[in-house]
Amino acid sequence: MELATEFLEHGHQVVINGRNTEKVKEVVNTLSKDGWKVVGLAGSAEESKTHQMLIDLAVKSYGKVDIYINNAGIPNPHMSFTDLDKKDIKSLIDTNIYGLMIGTSVAANYMLKQGSGKIFNMEGFGSDGRMRQNLTLYGTSKRAVNYFTKSLAKEVKKSAIQIGVISPGMVRTAFLDQSMQFSSPEEKKQFEKVYRILAEDVDVVTKFLVKGMLKSTKNYDKISYLSGGPLTIKIIRMMFS
Repeated sequence: MELATEFLEHGHQVVINGRNTEKVKEVVNTLSKDGWKVVGLAGSAEESKTHQMLIDLAVKSYGKVDIYINNAGIPNPHMSFTDLDKKDIKSLIDTNIYGLMIGTSVAANYMLKQGSGKIFNMEGFGSDGRMRQNLTLYGTSKRAVNYFTKSLAKEVKKSAIQIGVISPGMVRTAFLDQSMQFSSPEEKKQFEKVYRILAEDVDVVTKFLVKGMLKSTKNYDKISYLSGGPLTIKIIRMMFS
């Protein structure tokens, strides 16, 4: 909801999406009561029809689509890849890779006809090739996001649309807590140390990302919060912790 709120505060209209119908209604009602113009649609990112319905709803409600964000993603249980249930593997790939690709395809085809638009795909741990024990599956999915987005940007570079990535770094959300639920006490202790120093409040990150997306004019752009000055400061804090 934080990304949506930030866009609204910049004067944009927003379409909300999530798997759970009641949660989508709750977010839409909350934002609407605050005076914002927002609509929502429940549906899985793994299904092409969900993305098409989101585009159709945006066009019906607001006339066009300026920015499409593929933000859907799930973590893998924090355990070795060989111990993961096959259902967990398929579910993550269906959401983090297939769903993102389908969403990009639907949005890109609409924007090519529209003659304008920006698509941003959400990166995560592993996008830059870094590896960490028990995050093989998740890291692989995010590495794929990086390659896919860069490659597709080259394919459409002569068009009027932009395709890029947003990289929030480590954000204080329930998403990280969920990924650690199967970790040992030792792993959790180490994670909490890193989390305490590197993680950032969600409202700080969303302000940075939204500002970057709105200003972006490149064919391919990477808007990364945890880079440059902010990253240097956090690394220094970690060294002396």
